[in-house]
Amino acid sequence: MNMKYLLVAIAVAIMATIAVVMLADSSIESVNAPMIADTEDSSEESGDSRYYGDTLCSYDGKTVVCDWTEEDDPEMTSLQTPLIITYAGKTPVDSCRVMGCVSFFADGLQMKFAVGIDTVVYNVKNLPDSINPVERLLPQGTVRHHYSRSFSLSDSSWNCDFKFTAYLSEHHPLWLRQFIATIMRNDIQGLYLDNKGADRILKEYYSIKATPRKIGGINATSMSPEQVAVHFSKEHERLYRKDFTEEDFGPKYDYMMEAAPAWESKNGQYVTYRFYTYYYTMGAHGFMEEYYLTFDNENGRILGYNDIFGANDFKKVLDLLEQEITTQKKEFMNFDGIYPASLEKDELESNASEILKEVYDGAYYPRPALTNQGVVFSYQPYEKGSFAEGILHFVIPYSNLDVKVPR
Repeated sequence: MNMKYLLVAIAVAIMATIAVVMLADSSIESVNAPMIADTEDSSEESGDSRYYGDTLCSYDGKTVVCDWTEEDDPEMTSLQTPLIITYAGKTPVDSCRVMGCVSFFADGLQMKFAVGIDTVVYNVKNLPDSINPVERLLPQGTVRHHYSRSFSLSDSSWNCDFKFTAYLSEHHPLWLRQFIATIMRNDIQGLYLDNKGADRILKEYYSIKATPRKIGGINATSMSPEQVAVHFSKEHERLYRKDFTEEDFGPKYDYMMEAAPAWESKNGQYVTYRFYTYYYTMGAHGFMEEYYLTFDNENGRILGYNDIFGANDFKKVLDLLEQEITTQKKEFMNFDGIYPASLEKDELESNASEILKEVYDGAYYPRPALTNQGVVFSYQPYEKGSFAEGILHFVIPYSNLDVKVPR
């Protein structure tokens, strides 16, 4: 059998077993949805079996499922967007393509989509041909920047996919392009470097200089977001071809990044962006990260706990954070005491750890960020739970905090 199609068959089997769903809302900062069941039809006469998708809900004699594959897909990809299909019996009567980096599940006839800590709701009976819950949360004047490409070593090897989407204001500051380039550079190089090299990259702290510095060999401030993405998609291919040959059958290496504004202070001095990145390098599943970062809008400096709370008050904030984590953990685990908010160095999972984490009293913590709901702390998969628990966001309401930054 052609190796490419063997790998496709394996990947389909793997993906059909994985359904990781999270919902986050304003009252609880980390909610996990139950697994959804497979819908399959078997014919005793023919011995054939058809997979329809993962069941979401039923109404008026119809069944609504989520399907990640299509029969006419020319190429399997880990970046495939889900398709919500409504069946009357075995006949599809409606479909809706879900765009954007979101997780979702059905609550009765409501389809709830988690966009970080926010929730966007649709009625399952009135779904259009396609939806993008991310765009429902964007402020006016936001422009979508998008670029994607694929490459492969040969017709018998995997396509490696690259996808970039950024929602930015029409006149966004130049430092933002430089920061996007920094994240993309760290992510792409982290896929290929050995442990020693990766450790060096991860420790390069991001900061904006008076004169913009080159990131990955380019001056990102003089390029459009799409041009920055083009550059790093080619860097992705260059590093791939350096490590693999046609004789390796070209393993599948996918990368995706999405960025969108999440909050802005009334005076426009501070702004928060939500970032979502995803990597797939074969195996049972890929790895995703989602995090929020608050910037000084004038120079791109990332705010940290000292800016938002002050070093003296941060211990009180950590006590509140640990209460939130403990409450969430006790829903699934039996233990006494308080669940720690800190992370040891060997627990860090994020590719850009020096950007996403801060050190306080010798321990690592997620960098806090300002949002409409409160201050958010984001833990990546494996940092405070299993992969199935996903990304955990904990939001502390402003009513419980003394924040130094003007909102």
